[in-house]
Amino acid sequence: MFGIRQKLSLGFGGLLAILLVVGGLSIVLLNRYSGTLERVFRENYDSVVYAQSMREAVDGLDDIVQFRLWGEDGQRSRSPDALIAKFESNLKKEEGNLTLPGEDAIARALHDKWYGTESVAGYKAELLNLLNVRPAEVAVRDQYRQRLLPAALSLKDSAQQIIELNVKNMGFANGSVQGSARDARSAMYVLIVAGVVLGVLFIAVISRSILRPLSLLTNSAMEIERGNLDLVVPARPRDELGRLAAAFNSMTAKLRELRRTDRAKLVRTQRTTQLALGSLPDAVAIVSGDGRVELANETAQKLFGLKPETLLASLPLPALGDLYRRATLERRTIQSKGYDGAIQIFNGQERFFLPTAVPIVDEERTLVGVTLVLADVTNLRKLDEMKSGMLSVVSHELKTPLTSIRMATHLLLEEKVGQLNPKQQELLIAAREDSDRLHDIIENLLDIGRIESGRALIDMRSVSAESLISDAIGEAQSTYRSKGVELRSEIAGEVSDVQADPERVNHVFSNLLANALKHTPSGGHVTISAIPEGKVVRFSVSDNGEGIPAEHLPRIFDRFYRVPGRSIPGGAGLGLAIAKEIVEVHGGTIRVQSKEGEGTTFSFTLPAAEISALLSGRDK
Repeated sequence: MFGIRQKLSLGFGGLLAILLVVGGLSIVLLNRYSGTLERVFRENYDSVVYAQSMREAVDGLDDIVQFRLWGEDGQRSRSPDALIAKFESNLKKEEGNLTLPGEDAIARALHDKWYGTESVAGYKAELLNLLNVRPAEVAVRDQYRQRLLPAALSLKDSAQQIIELNVKNMGFANGSVQGSARDARSAMYVLIVAGVVLGVLFIAVISRSILRPLSLLTNSAMEIERGNLDLVVPARPRDELGRLAAAFNSMTAKLRELRRTDRAKLVRTQRTTQLALGSLPDAVAIVSGDGRVELANETAQKLFGLKPETLLASLPLPALGDLYRRATLERRTIQSKGYDGAIQIFNGQERFFLPTAVPIVDEERTLVGVTLVLADVTNLRKLDEMKSGMLSVVSHELKTPLTSIRMATHLLLEEKVGQLNPKQQELLIAAREDSDRLHDIIENLLDIGRIESGRALIDMRSVSAESLISDAIGEAQSTYRSKGVELRSEIAGEVSDVQADPERVNHVFSNLLANALKHTPSGGHVTISAIPEGKVVRFSVSDNGEGIPAEHLPRIFDRFYRVPGRSIPGGAGLGLAIAKEIVEVHGGTIRVQSKEGEGTTFSFTLPAAEISALLSGRDK
C-alpha cells in the first residue's frame, strides 16, 4: 500500500520529468536562434551607435555657434574641440565597420562633407573659420545660414542614412529569427499539450487516494472550528492521513477539557471583576472593541446608563463616545483636559465627572476593549472655583489702591507737587518700578481668571502666519536693538493661514520674546519660525542664550514658578502659564526644549485655517 509520501513522489516525479524534457528542448531552441540574433545585432548595432554619436556632435557644435552668434542657450560650457574629436573618432570607427552594400558610399560622402575636397571646403574648416571671427558682424550670421547650417544638416542626413540602413538590415535579419521562433513555438505547444495530458492523468490517478481523505478531514476540522468539539474524525491508521485524523481526535479531547476549565476560570474572573468595580466610588465601565458595554459598576449604570450589552453610540454621551474612539485609534490613555472636559450630571445635586479612556490591548498590541473611568471631581471643581474666585476678588481689591499709588508716584516724579532731591527721586523710581511690576502681576492673575472662566473673549478668525510673526517682531525690534540682540524670522513658503485671535497670540509671542531677550547676551540672536505640521502650524521662538537646567523643564509652565538661582530679575512666574492657557484655548499645545549653555526653544501649535473650517462644516 502506497503512503502519501510515495504517492506524492510518484506524481511530482512524473511532472518533474516533463519539466526537464520541456526545459532541455527549450534551451536547445533558444540557443539556436539567439546565435542568429547576436550575429545580426553585433554587425549592425555598432554602426547605429557611431552614426548617432556623429549626429549628437554636429548638434552640439551647432548649439555652440548659435550661442556665439545670437546668445541663445546651448552648449556654452563645452569645448568645440571635444565635439570635433568626438565626430572624427566615430567617423573613423564607422569607416572600419562597413558591413552592408551601399554603406561604404555613404561613409565616403560623410568623410568628404566633413573634411572637404579639393574644390569644396568641408564643414570642419567652415566651422573653425566662423568661430575665429567677430560674432556681431551680420555677414558672419549670413555665412552661418548660407553655408554652415546647410552643411550641418547634410552631415546629419548622411549619418541618419547609415542608421536607417543598419536598422533596416536588422529588420530583414529578424525574419530568419522569426522563422526559428515559430518552429520553437510549435515545439513548445506540442510539449505543453503533452505535459497537460500527463498532468491530468496524474491528478486523476492520485486525487482519489489523496484528495478525498483530505476533503473529509477538512470538513471535520471546519466542524471543530464551529465549536463542535464532540466530533470524532474517522481514523484509518494506514498512512499519514490516518495518523493526522488520530491526532485531531486527541486534540479535540484536550480542547473539551480546556473548555470546561476555561469556562470555570472565566466565571470566576467576571465575578471578581464585577465585585472590584462595584467597590469603586467612581463610575467604571469596560467596553468591548465593537463599542458594547460588557461590565459596569452601579454608579456607571445608574448615573450614565452604561448597562451591560448597551451600545455606547446609542447613549446621549458624545464626550464619552469621542474619548472611546480616540483611545481605540491612538492606542493610548485619553484623558479630558481640565475641568472644562468634565461631564455634568444632575442627580438631586449638581455633580461633575472627569472621564478617562484606557485601551486594553493584548501581547500583540491588538485592541480587545476600553476601560472608561469617570472620576467624581465635584468637590475638586468647587475648590478650584473658590480659589479662582478668591484670586479674582483679591486682585480686584488690590487693583484700586495700587492705581492710586502708581498715580501718586508718577505725579511725584513729575515734580507736580514740588522738587525732589536725588535720593527722593531714586526711592520713588524704585517704588514706581515695583508698583508697575505688581500691577502686571495683578493683570496676569485677572487674565488667567478670565481665560479659565471663559469670560475672556476669543476673536477667532483666519490670519496668516506671516502677519502674526511680523507684528511680534515689529513690537520687539527696538528693544532687541537697544540690547544688541539680533531678532530674525524663518517662515516656510508653504505655511497656510491659521485660525486664531491675533491679539491673544501676540500676547504669547510678547512673553516668549521678552523671556528670550532676558536670557540672551548681547551679540546673540533669537529666531521666530513657522512650519506646517499636518493639520497645525508650529511656531517657535529659539535663542542661543544660557538655557534652562533639565530638572526645571517639567515645571516651567506652572504658575508662580521661577527657575531658582538666576541673576536676571524676572516676573512673578505667570507669563508662561498665561501663554499656555491661551494656546490651549486655541486648541493647540506648547512645549519647551532647552540645553543648558546652548539655548532654549519654546514652540506652540495653532490649527490650520482650512482644517478648522472643514471641522466646523462637519459639525454643522
